[in-house]
Amino acid sequence: MADHPSRYRIKFSDVTVGQRFYDPISQEYFVKQSESLAAMVTGSGDGTVPDEFEADDIVGIDH
Repeated sequence: MADHPSRYRIKFSDVTVGQRFYDPISQEYFVKQSESLAAMVTGSGDGTVPDEFEADDIVGIDH
């Protein structure tokens, strides 16, 4: 995430439900759906298939 100057690091637990975030592992964007699930909205994701995240996973939020 260091190569993207307008992105800051945040824990998944601090992302608001409905908020879009960047996952550095998959290098894709997701939208948080619940306290443990999010759906990919870029790449092969269409926002319908949930993926599990841990509360302390570090993700990125663009400003």
